[in-house]
Amino acid sequence: MNSLIALILTTFVPLTSADDLQTQLSKIKLPTGFKIEILTRIENPRAMAIAPSGTLFVGNKDQDKVYAITRTKLKPLKTYVLAEDLDQPLGVAYQDGALYFSSTSKVLKIKDVEKNLEKPVVETVSSALPDEGHHGGRFIAFGPDKKLYIGVGAPCNVCDRGSKFANITRMNADGTQMEVFAEGIRNTVGFDWHPKSKALWFTENGRDLLGDDVPPCELNFASKAGLHFGFPYCHAGNLLDPDFGKGKKCEDYIKPAQNMMAHV
Repeated sequence: MNSLIALILTTFVPLTSADDLQTQLSKIKLPTGFKIEILTRIENPRAMAIAPSGTLFVGNKDQDKVYAITRTKLKPLKTYVLAEDLDQPLGVAYQDGALYFSSTSKVLKIKDVEKNLEKPVVETVSSALPDEGHHGGRFIAFGPDKKLYIGVGAPCNVCDRGSKFANITRMNADGTQMEVFAEGIRNTVGFDWHPKSKALWFTENGRDLLGDDVPPCELNFASKAGLHFGFPYCHAGNLLDPDFGKGKKCEDYIKPAQNMMAHV
């Protein structure tokens, strides 16, 4: 059975040394045959993608860099900075030998990335995304249709700026045919596809300033394009927004598959 290798998000675990971190990891119970270990430390990593070779690519929300981490039986671990001076480069996705990554208003890529770790050449795939920084970290992933899906968060806590925001957008790998796939989504920080139904499952972070326990964050799924999931009018499937919900009905929007705790 393969080992389970964890990249630790040290921003949220203020530990002072590798020994302290290892002590915490030793408390985690794993199935027989699995292990957990410190791979490396990167300041505030968020999204990750892995190539078939095992090269790990890491996006970074509050810094400006995208990383690659390599390790083989013959070579020790090595970390490369693939790109920098970016704007919230949270999202990373690997497809056909290329690394795609986000930078708020742009999607960028490096062709043949594993052959060019020392001297990567960054190309712009699209610069058609909104440039507002609030919820400007774009989670990205390739779907079973080979299109690149991009989370485009609301440019606010809660507001109505039309379908350009608060959606999941998709486009071809070359940046053409960009379209809104699903809307009414305040900010998604992760999504994936069911291996059989091909439905898109995604998280949604609920709005702030209604209380510590309201509204719930959501787990949603979209079985087809063109669905509306309620934001900013209805939250969690049953809670009309006090400002934007007037004249609206929660029944008009897709309900969550599962509500979670607020602000998680």
